[in-house]
Amino acid sequence: MIDTVVEIPIPGRWVPPEDGRQGSPEDERTPGQFLVGPENRLARAALESLLKGDETLYNPLTLVGPAGSGKSHLAAGLVAVWRERFGPRSAVYVPAVDFARQWTDANETHASRDFQEKYRRVKLLAIDDLELLGSKAAAQQELVHTLDAIVLEGGRVVLACSAPPQRTHGLAERLQSRILSGLVVLLAFPTAATRLAALLRFASLRRLDLPHDAALVLAGELSGPLSEVWAAVLGLELLVRVEPGPITIRRVHEWLANRDAAEPPSLRDIAAATARHFSLRVRDLRSASRRRGVVLARDVAMYLARHLTGKSFEQIGTYFNGRDHSTVSHGCAKTAELLKSDPGLQTLVDQLRQEFQAT
Repeated sequence: MIDTVVEIPIPGRWVPPEDGRQGSPEDERTPGQFLVGPENRLARAALESLLKGDETLYNPLTLVGPAGSGKSHLAAGLVAVWRERFGPRSAVYVPAVDFARQWTDANETHASRDFQEKYRRVKLLAIDDLELLGSKAAAQQELVHTLDAIVLEGGRVVLACSAPPQRTHGLAERLQSRILSGLVVLLAFPTAATRLAALLRFASLRRLDLPHDAALVLAGELSGPLSEVWAAVLGLELLVRVEPGPITIRRVHEWLANRDAAEPPSLRDIAAATARHFSLRVRDLRSASRRRGVVLARDVAMYLARHLTGKSFEQIGTYFNGRDHSTVSHGCAKTAELLKSDPGLQTLVDQLRQEFQAT
């Protein structure tokens, strides 16, 4: 039932503590809220307790779920809420790979005390993609000490991981023990009721007239993460632009049939088409170049890859020369933000979408 789906007030936009960039990993998908259905009622209770400052809450709180389940959005959003309430220096969000890299740099430059001051004195620390620490023993050891220091001072720790700690390859026993002493919450993909609520909300955000009966059919046919729901709304929006007319149940069935019959474009195809439109080469998009034109084209290609293929941030990053989860998610969020204010870029992205739909 729809009334079992609630929204947790997590900001859709956030500012990472380090570099001031805007746009959350999930900003283009669920701006301003996080939809929670009955399948994630335990996660809802844990998050609300944390935001209320419940002293009895288990610590650390670990969010576990597959790519697309909303772990990054929640972790970053919690930090944003905390910083709004208690000040910009009260909380830190950091991907695990960045935590490890900064710890290595701090040791090499004799700045380990500065690193420890930064992370051990916050009231809320959120670490994303914990599974990527599997091969980094030194960073894991430092993380154990960091968790102990924060908890001892009454602070909170939120971790996000794709698998339970005891099934995460390479995770040290000491770190597993610290995690399991807190609360591990599993995030599930949405049920049909949650997908229906998300469809109606996303359609409203895009100003798309999606009748309830058509949305109900679509919700029953979709599966997987909310990214698929968002992609469906964007697909129907493009359909209405190309072929104006109301969205009916028949049109939804036809759209689904065409979608299922069509092979999704490869990452190579998306990169090649995007590079051609920007008068670049694929090797430019996959390079380390930070030239403005290359960065924009690369971000557009990653945005299209996310929405046209359903591949994870990790898979997309691997194709684009080993870029990590946070880099890809930031590029997608930044592109989504630009599309709201740049009609020319929106037209280009629509043209690229139509190219792939026609093939």
